[in-house]
Amino acid sequence: MDTNLIGRTVVVTGGSGALGSAIARRFATEGVAAIAIVDHDHDATHAAVGALRDATSERQRGATSVLDVVPVVVDVTDHDAVQAAYATFTSQFGRIDIAINNAGIVAPSARLHHVTVEDFRRVLEVNLVGIFNCTKAAIVQMRNDGKGGAIVNTASVAGFTTWTHSSPYGASKAAVIQLTKLAAAEYAAEGIRVNCVSPGTFVTRFHDDLPPGALDAIRGRHPLGRFGSTDEIAGAYVYLCSDAAGWVTGTNLVIDGGMAVG
Repeated sequence: MDTNLIGRTVVVTGGSGALGSAIARRFATEGVAAIAIVDHDHDATHAAVGALRDATSERQRGATSVLDVVPVVVDVTDHDAVQAAYATFTSQFGRIDIAINNAGIVAPSARLHHVTVEDFRRVLEVNLVGIFNCTKAAIVQMRNDGKGGAIVNTASVAGFTTWTHSSPYGASKAAVIQLTKLAAAEYAAEGIRVNCVSPGTFVTRFHDDLPPGALDAIRGRHPLGRFGSTDEIAGAYVYLCSDAAGWVTGTNLVIDGGMAVG
């Protein structure tokens, strides 16, 4: 597959997390010029930037182009701060070619009548309003540049299948899928492609509060018989942002070990 991402600039939100870090590493192997690691935690963001710089040090030796990796510490739920951060990145690197909206959280596992309204609102704020803010900021910069771009949002199989005890998360991810389709329709004529990826389960710290045996039950819902890895999922983001996917917009690419059809 010819991805042809050489020289492009990339913004990855949730960039210090397991999937965000894997996405950034994958883009770094494609010859991109700059990657912004965006997260709300100062120490985690700077640690992720350092790790990516270390991981790509071999590329820098003797290379004709050097990869810039920059930290952007911002809360994705803060509309004005996100707009300012994306404008600053554009000012520094010339434009935003690719925006990966990956920041997300989960609520404590519970049946709906035990979910607090505070937990429900917080998940929607990060998972939906945060993606709205970042999608809007990227579109503003891409429209100013006039050369289009690619945006990929992280959704989930939880957005279109039934995962009990996770109503805030499932509702937020269902909304992300629809928001992606609407944005794709609204900006296609301007060369801005908007897609989303719906991963199945890959184990992270988000699963730490699950009761014993729960992970085995979740694993059993994936016909391939195992959880995915972040590296397996990250390739989907590269594809959707590449020239190979130049005729793809408004789609939800499911990477789930067959769970949705099993």
